[in-house]
Amino acid sequence: MHASDSQEDATAHEYYADNPDFPAKTIVATLFIGAFFGYLNDTLLNVALTPIMKDFGVDKTTVQWLTTGFLLVMGAFTPITAGVIQWFETRKMVLFTQATFLAGSLICAFAPTFGVLVVGRMVQAVSAAFFVPLLFNGVLSIFPPNKRGTVMGVITMMFTAAPAMGPTLSGIIIDHTHWRVLFGFTAPFMLAAMVLVGKYLTVNLSNISRPKIDMLSAVLSIAGFGGMVYASSNFAHMPLLEFILLFAASVVLVGWFAHRQFRLATPLLNLRAFEYKQFRYCVVILAGAIFLFLGLELMVPMYTQQVLMLTGTATGLILMPASIAQAVAAPLFGKLLDKKGGRFVVLPATVMLVVSLAVLWLFLRIDTQVVMLTAMFTLLALSVSACVTGETHGLNALPKMLNPHGAAILTTINPIAGAIGVAFFVGATNIGEKLSSADMPQQAMLDGIHLAMGCALVVGVVVVMFALRLKAHQK
Repeated sequence: MHASDSQEDATAHEYYADNPDFPAKTIVATLFIGAFFGYLNDTLLNVALTPIMKDFGVDKTTVQWLTTGFLLVMGAFTPITAGVIQWFETRKMVLFTQATFLAGSLICAFAPTFGVLVVGRMVQAVSAAFFVPLLFNGVLSIFPPNKRGTVMGVITMMFTAAPAMGPTLSGIIIDHTHWRVLFGFTAPFMLAAMVLVGKYLTVNLSNISRPKIDMLSAVLSIAGFGGMVYASSNFAHMPLLEFILLFAASVVLVGWFAHRQFRLATPLLNLRAFEYKQFRYCVVILAGAIFLFLGLELMVPMYTQQVLMLTGTATGLILMPASIAQAVAAPLFGKLLDKKGGRFVVLPATVMLVVSLAVLWLFLRIDTQVVMLTAMFTLLALSVSACVTGETHGLNALPKMLNPHGAAILTTINPIAGAIGVAFFVGATNIGEKLSSADMPQQAMLDGIHLAMGCALVVGVVVVMFALRLKAHQK
């Protein structure tokens, strides 16, 4: 069958999935592979950071840019994805995105220096920014409304679990092979996805309208958020005045970006969605939960390997129950929110989040029991999973015309909050180590971790305060 024939057959139905000959599941699966690895890469290197530090002779503040930089670039490019997707045919866009991710993985796998490794991660991040919008656009184009819930439930389950799976997977790999294998093992999956896309994706899943993309907004977004993350990640080493000036300048750029969106006929992000209180509260809750979870996803492996002196495999196994719990709980939380409303699900989750943070703060020691650490991190992961469910509550509060913009805002917030969270936890730990009077390096690092956890508790309390403002049901 020729591509034109396939296009004609598919469009004879209102939705592509209505055509029994259309390979809907195959196409969604190929789009999902890229998006899954994009989210998996958020935390895939967390356990591998320690051996990477040794191989390239870099410190904790420097090595965390492999995670922070990935999240930053992903977040910076996400605002322009909606416009770019409408410029090119879906098949070409997907193949280019997959090829970009593959190129980034190969650069990382063979990187001779730390600088080249960072460049490879940035290339991966650019492709990761496009994978999720491409997937969501595909689901909305292929499936009718009465079938989207099931598909999105599975996708949400996998995306919630993917970042938690990263440390477990990487721990096993680096203990038995080398950290470079972390990048090489993704290549066969991406190649297979490219073959499937080339064979089955013969229709265009989006309208090619070629909307105007405001480049100044894109530059302001990258510079503003990039400056905030850079200042946050280096505040332990920067002179106070330099940190204040850089952070203040970054805030000004972000403010300029926001102001410009209200003046543009076609903004990168329609920030009028923030005029709706329930959406606004959910954005804060989501940002706080992601900030805490991704920061702790990085800090816990450092704690287990440098304080408890455990192996990468042991660290991965400690974090694995959290992955399983999130995978099981995410769709259940979604169904519960539909029945009982956002407040019923999210408020208890934020309280559970604070409780788990408090327990970790009190009981992280040089001789902490592995079982207890596993249980507390799993509780934390479950609470974050329920908080993320608040995305649906926030989007439900918006009028239909603002839903795409609300989704874009949430997609942008995720990596930015995660990047700042990772940078903050590393910086706070470094400050705590410097302030510590302990003679043992393990105890000094533990003092730093306690300082970071104390700050995390403050963020957790703020999240609870916003959850108290959620309504049980949308009116």
